[in-house]
Amino acid sequence: MQPIPVPHALEPERLVALTGRLDASSVGDVRASLYRAIDQSSAPVVIDLSAVHTIDATGLGMLIGAQRRADAAGRSVVLRGVPARVTRLLRATRLDRVLRVEAPAGLSV
Repeated sequence: MQPIPVPHALEPERLVALTGRLDASSVGDVRASLYRAIDQSSAPVVIDLSAVHTIDATGLGMLIGAQRRADAAGRSVVLRGVPARVTRLLRATRLDRVLRVEAPAGLSV
């Protein structure tokens, strides 16, 4: 998996789009990109998971680590485009209480 940082001119947010698998084989590169985005921006970091088809415990741990790093830096991390199967996993592990998940477009919370 290769994270794709998407820069914004005024940077109201720092978008990092992920694709494919978020597991032990990919988290090293993803972690480095996310931490760089957190460290180099004062904007919220938005992680787009809409193209992620598999996530395991290592991937979940990496998301928690990114959240903790952002908290320590006074920033925020938001998950966007979370697929239904990942949403179910976040709920089952109760990580939906720790990670901020953006509501799908057209839905109010």
